[in-house]
Amino acid sequence: MSAPENLNDVDVFGPAFIEMSDRLGRYDATTEEAEAIVALLELAPDAQVLDAGCGFGRTAGALSRIGVAATGIDISPVVIAEAEKRNPGPRYVVHDLTVPLPAGVGPFDAIVNVYSSFGYGKTIQDDLAVLRTWRAALKPGGRLVMELSDLERSRHRLGPLGTVADREDNGVHEHLYVDPQTSVLHVRYSFGETSLDVDTRLYEADDLVSLVRQAGFAEIERYGGFDRHPKQPEDRLVLTAVAA
Repeated sequence: MSAPENLNDVDVFGPAFIEMSDRLGRYDATTEEAEAIVALLELAPDAQVLDAGCGFGRTAGALSRIGVAATGIDISPVVIAEAEKRNPGPRYVVHDLTVPLPAGVGPFDAIVNVYSSFGYGKTIQDDLAVLRTWRAALKPGGRLVMELSDLERSRHRLGPLGTVADREDNGVHEHLYVDPQTSVLHVRYSFGETSLDVDTRLYEADDLVSLVRQAGFAEIERYGGFDRHPKQPEDRLVLTAVAA
């Protein structure tokens, strides 16, 4: 496995991040989301699904529990260990998604990338490399779904790029700033004695569509949720595509 080309320490999404996200209620609808993903992608009963950037297995585990054959991949051994403990059932693999998958992993009928698990490459070319890895891991006609925050939503919630924002919820303080030059969202989460810094490159929806197309996908659609409703500025972006 090559050295990670990542904006963050690869272990930043470990137990402390999980606790913080749980405090913020980000895992409350996991089962419903998994069911909505299955419906959105129209998955066959025997579909093989990859949760790319699976973290602690939140989505892979939920898919497995509703009968989907799921594999979860993440770059961090620490996070994969948490996945195996918290969400047993799927196959879990430690791997850097900027390079092709190891032998014996895939191909897949669908790839799921949710909860803003994209945009961590040091450059846009690194992000494109991830998309190309996904394309190569899919069977012909395989489906991709991405769910993430975009720049439109950032402007709606935080104001113009470059604005510094602070907010607090259930004991978690968030300090947020989107660099207007790089479109990288810098977030410092603080709760108790713990602080975590997370950096994520945000995209305009049109630019992400272009990048996905460059990676070898077609039939690209965008929505404001897994239920296919039209995207509004306050919505997270849901993007679907087919391996060309």
